[in-house]
Amino acid sequence: MTRTLVSTFLLFAAASCVAAPPAEASYFNLGPAGDFNLFVFNDNTQSGSDAEGRVAVGGNALLGSFTVASSMGNTTDNLIVGGNFSNNGTQLHGGLLVGGDLTWNTPTAFGRVAVNGNATFIGGGSVAGPVNVVGTYSAPGYFPPNQNTGVNPFPFDFNDVESYLVSQAAYMASLPTNGTVDINPWNGALTLTASNPADTYISFDVTGAEMAEAAGGGLTINAPAGSTVVVNVTGPVSSMTNFGIFLNGVDKQHVLYNFHDATSLLLNQIGVLGTILAPLADVNFAGGAIDGTIIAKNLTGPGESHLFLFQGDLPLEPVPEPATIALGAMGFLALLAVRMRRKSA
Repeated sequence: MTRTLVSTFLLFAAASCVAAPPAEASYFNLGPAGDFNLFVFNDNTQSGSDAEGRVAVGGNALLGSFTVASSMGNTTDNLIVGGNFSNNGTQLHGGLLVGGDLTWNTPTAFGRVAVNGNATFIGGGSVAGPVNVVGTYSAPGYFPPNQNTGVNPFPFDFNDVESYLVSQAAYMASLPTNGTVDINPWNGALTLTASNPADTYISFDVTGAEMAEAAGGGLTINAPAGSTVVVNVTGPVSSMTNFGIFLNGVDKQHVLYNFHDATSLLLNQIGVLGTILAPLADVNFAGGAIDGTIIAKNLTGPGESHLFLFQGDLPLEPVPEPATIALGAMGFLALLAVRMRRKSA
């Protein structure tokens, strides 16, 4: 009876191995977020500043006197909002895609407007169009008419991108380091140096406290040109404030600051050279600028974002194929069958 049951399991595992569907395609590097200057999973509240590149917000976006995609063309959806979009005086280069409702006072939009909820434009302004609003459409008479052609699809799922980047951030933090970290005891200056000039992927580990203390002396990264540098910053609360960043060899489009477990991150009085990955964090971009991308859970503050997208090559977290899982099950059951035969002998 038991042997028959085991044999049945073995046959099932073998069938699963043969019939297992191919693994779903994975994102690479930063996935869709790599095309954006700001990529926020939940809510974004900013005013009095700009992002030179594209902006994506999974929740609600509240912008005021804010320019989006000032260095981009007008043929792409450069602002994508999964929830509601409310703004006053915002200028948008390119198209707009909103999953919820839109309220825009004095708009300047140089591309299309696509809204899956209701759209209300007040205070004059201009919209290049075309306009496709699924719900009610309220706008000055000289605005483009509502084409009302149906639901506007999104190019990606925010939840999928979030899950991928949370997992990738944790994976990169788990990899062994191959660079040295020197801390100046007098002013807290951090100097990160690649151990081997032949390495193409260089990983450093620092704590949130060490990054905060660098305010006294700055951060220097020494790594080969063309290499990818990941600085893993550990701790629930982190900050990059009031210090200079100096890169020798490597350039800012190949540097990633991985705040993999931070839930709070402050950026202020700083010019960040590189991309920030903080998928669990509420980021307060209180002042300064970033030459790269910010990826965050929530984002507030008037900091500027400059268009220097990440160009490095990140390691991809290994995901077992369904067939591999089935093979593992087969091996386990085969071993179990052998042991049971020995007991019966």
